[in-house]
Amino acid sequence: MNAAQARMKAVEILKKNPFVAAATPELDASILLSKILGVSRTMLLAHPEIGLTREQEKDFISQLEMRLQGTPIAYITQEKEFWGLRFKVTPAVLIPKPDTEILVERACGIVQSIRIAHPGAPIRVLDVCTGSGCIAIAVKRSCPYAEVSATDISGEALEIARENSRALVDDEVSFIQGDLRQGLPRIQGGWSLVVSNPPYVPSLVARSLLEDGRGEPLSALDGGSDGLDLVRALVPAALDVLAPNSRILIESGEYNASETARILKSSGFTDIVIHKDLENQDRVAEGKSHDGIP
Repeated sequence: MNAAQARMKAVEILKKNPFVAAATPELDASILLSKILGVSRTMLLAHPEIGLTREQEKDFISQLEMRLQGTPIAYITQEKEFWGLRFKVTPAVLIPKPDTEILVERACGIVQSIRIAHPGAPIRVLDVCTGSGCIAIAVKRSCPYAEVSATDISGEALEIARENSRALVDDEVSFIQGDLRQGLPRIQGGWSLVVSNPPYVPSLVARSLLEDGRGEPLSALDGGSDGLDLVRALVPAALDVLAPNSRILIESGEYNASETARILKSSGFTDIVIHKDLENQDRVAEGKSHDGIP
């Protein structure tokens, strides 16, 4: 069987599946094939005559079966592109989403502004609920002069994050395991910026999202009955460890961005802003800590 035949057969099979038919069967088939053959999708299109070995055919069929069960392509290939970087992902971590790049873009803008305003001063960024490490690593890659640390409650997630850090930023992100409900790491002088994409989906919605077999960790989605349990814990914890006049960025999406902004304001943050995503939906809430003057 050559690549063209394998792709045609795969698309035909995938289109019969209700989960995949509404998505992208052609793209799914091409991604799986290019991964198995070890060539780019461009090469695959240019050379449809490339043949598959028996072992490759067996692997391809096995991966198609996983996709038919609803397993995301990212978990099958164990990689996902984010911020132009390829991250390793497994079911231990949430799959990075394009909309989260809005948070990274704003974080990099804040870091760059600090550097301009305070040349030579240390810039310390803390990523809370880091998961795969995609936010922390993307910020470090774009702003190598910043000191970036990240925390997560899951040891399995941190293993993946550390692998990504080694592969993408020479292991220059520091990782700390901990429960944000018990407080955040303190450093002398306070953090310059706290960023987070915490679980923010209401429990019932989170469970319904996983009914399609996508297999993402419920703990990375479920933010309690209204989706705000972790946000309520994060906001005062961050205020406690931020340097004066520093910023916090929290992704809480269309479900809770406006309510997150309200929590920031009621907790003492100022200059509240809500940033919209690529589909013009509320995505990230931003606030500034107090100036430290009694």
